[in-house]
Amino acid sequence: MKSIKLVIALLLFASALTAKAAPLLNGLALEQQFNKDRYIVGVYSEQLSDSASTLLDSNMPRSMQVRIIADRLSARRFRNQWMEGIAINNAGDTLANQADNMVTFANLFKGRLMTGDHLRIDYAPDTGTTSVSLNDIMLGMIEDREFFNTLLRAWVGPVPPSTEFRDNLLAAGQVDSGLLATYEALQPGADRVAQIAAMVDEQEAEQEAVAETKPEPAKPAQVATAKPKLTADIPPPTLAAIGAAAIQKPAASVEEPAQDQPASARAEPKPAVAATTPSTQPKPLKPTTTRPASPPLDEEEELEEEDEAPLTADMILARQIYHSMLLRHTFKHIRYPKRAQERGQEGSVRLNVTIDSNGNVTNVSTLQESRYSSLNREALEAVERAGPYPATPAQLKMEEYRFSVPITFRLPD
Repeated sequence: MKSIKLVIALLLFASALTAKAAPLLNGLALEQQFNKDRYIVGVYSEQLSDSASTLLDSNMPRSMQVRIIADRLSARRFRNQWMEGIAINNAGDTLANQADNMVTFANLFKGRLMTGDHLRIDYAPDTGTTSVSLNDIMLGMIEDREFFNTLLRAWVGPVPPSTEFRDNLLAAGQVDSGLLATYEALQPGADRVAQIAAMVDEQEAEQEAVAETKPEPAKPAQVATAKPKLTADIPPPTLAAIGAAAIQKPAASVEEPAQDQPASARAEPKPAVAATTPSTQPKPLKPTTTRPASPPLDEEEELEEEDEAPLTADMILARQIYHSMLLRHTFKHIRYPKRAQERGQEGSVRLNVTIDSNGNVTNVSTLQESRYSSLNREALEAVERAGPYPATPAQLKMEEYRFSVPITFRLPD
């Protein structure tokens, strides 16, 4: 009976949030990996806009929704990829201030996401609270006015998964009808909703049992612990910086945002105008001869399900700093192919890179490729030239480290 009442209360609460949530769909973006559709992201806002700064306005209700297309998707991998985007699109002081909240957020993701699952993140401006629910079952709440924007910048910030992904979210309501139909058709079944409700009940029961049986420890003497230092030489890279460095040498110096400057105050890079009109949504791409064989996705997801060390604020912050360093190291080695420049060819490539503890590259695979083989080949060669990478920090205690690299080839206006 207690479980039923709890589920009803959570559903009512989720319904109330839905009623208050921003009703306008600003944009939809399709995420593809290894040439397969994985999920669709929707961003909702009280005011439709094609500007990231407008969507980052903390004075209006907003919502981010993810609807799963794949048969199954490792929740841990999904979480880690999102956190990579957070690391490179937020200023250093923001990452430090949000480290504890990121631990709370990361621990909400367990097991696997399945076809039709609805992950929803809602922001209430009156309280500054971000709520996270899965299939209308509340997973948790974070009371911090800056947290929602920290998440959203991963998708609409200077270094999104791809420029097309970002532009589709900044569509000011002009969404592709076919993608919208697919998005609306993705619904969880009743059994799946019941499964999530039971999982939440079980987790809460475990937490209550631990709280009742665990003796209160003696309070140790308070010792100030310093978080990993965010040095000024590893600010998040910008797409503008990538493009300028790749096109001309010597390039005019591009001013990087200061670590203590809020990301919302940064100048937004202007969207590139390609020589040909791009499609309104990503389409499956034909493999090119430069693309390596992709590892079996199911096997990788099995590995992602293995237990990991408990996440801490310092651990998350150290990973975010290290990830930013790895990307900046890669970007130094990108060259815009001359023939691609002459032909006006632009595009985005996203790679999955694995390195050992000494920074040696052990594997590279293509998560998402552009339409042009020369750009795809250059992205792979840039990673080869970048090796070896900076060694894995000792505090991460990892024999190998996997990270994704978004690379955008964009010609100046």
